[in-house]
Amino acid sequence: EAREIELKPIVDRLGGLDLVLIGPNDPEAMARHTDECRSRGLSFVADPSQQLPFTSGEDIRSLIDGAAYLFSNEYESALIEHKTGWSLDDMRARVDVIVTTLGAQGARVMTRDGDVIEVSVPREARREDPTGVGDGFRAGFMAGLAWDLPLERCAQFGSVLATYVIETTGTQEYELEHDHVLTRVRETYGEEAAADVDAHLSITGG
Repeated sequence: EAREIELKPIVDRLGGLDLVLIGPNDPEAMARHTDECRSRGLSFVADPSQQLPFTSGEDIRSLIDGAAYLFSNEYESALIEHKTGWSLDDMRARVDVIVTTLGAQGARVMTRDGDVIEVSVPREARREDPTGVGDGFRAGFMAGLAWDLPLERCAQFGSVLATYVIETTGTQEYELEHDHVLTRVRETYGEEAAADVDAHLSITGG
């Protein structure tokens, strides 16, 4: 019933929205919420993901155009280019920040201004289940945005969270412990990154 949801009453009740995530959902709902974000001047994240194979190029263009952030993996990024007919430069002209996960190679963040940021991933203790890794990355990235961290830190924390997901059977069964999270950040990205994340973590326990 997502297509029945209007954003305006939520905006009125909360006094505004910082960012609206439009993920793979009922296609009609995705189109409605994207259009409403544009018409009301709300910043939105485009993450069409699993709906891409079933969506026309014209509809994909409508879902992406004007997004503050576009999330995809390498396969999805190639599919977007193929179905829309847009080059990467075309997409960068329409989206503020393009975030592409690259599997074991980490992630790439590209801005409208031409900046390109690449981050690695922490070493995995094991590989249990890849399901939900992209969602884990996005959650970590958006937590970084909520903390007002720079894009590089957002991608780094997203990569840390994605690593926990792949080490655990089930998409949300992982557990985060403050010291363990910081150790992984520190070992992969350095002391400064760990300090930036530590200033915002509210995880208890060691």
